[in-house]
Amino acid sequence: MENFTLQPEHLPDCHALLADCVANLPDDCYSLPARLAWAGIWDEDSRVNWEARLAGAWSVGIRDGGHLLAFAWLTQAGELDMLYVAPWAQRRGLAWQMIHDLEHAAAAAGVTALHAWASHAARPLLERAGYVLLRPNCALRDGVPLENWLMAKGGWQEPAVARSEA
Repeated sequence: MENFTLQPEHLPDCHALLADCVANLPDDCYSLPARLAWAGIWDEDSRVNWEARLAGAWSVGIRDGGHLLAFAWLTQAGELDMLYVAPWAQRRGLAWQMIHDLEHAAAAAGVTALHAWASHAARPLLERAGYVLLRPNCALRDGVPLENWLMAKGGWQEPAVARSEA
């Protein structure tokens, strides 16, 4: 297995892996319309958005034999923005490894207050990684509600303005 820093040319494969992960979530976590809205489509708008997000983040990808197994990124503002492991590569410690690598890179740059908007599937992993639940959340994607959880680590606190709008 090989760890590497994500580059813009890797993003279409990252999106395909995300879509595979989301498609394989159980119906009792997210409905089919929710999973379709979450995965979205890879188009020019997606590419531009993802490239901008990646540019302000520490990132890691893991591949084996040229196949992308997992990817994650943590923004320089301390948000764990992406964390996906291919369904067939789960339960190998890849998510833990990526969280550790990204948190180490962030800490080296002085960023220790972290947060994430965790899905139902990611919440238990992040709790085991030391993140605490701040509140439930409901995001809208293409008009479809997606339940998730705001979680934090290292003393991160939600800005008062965000709390009052939630």
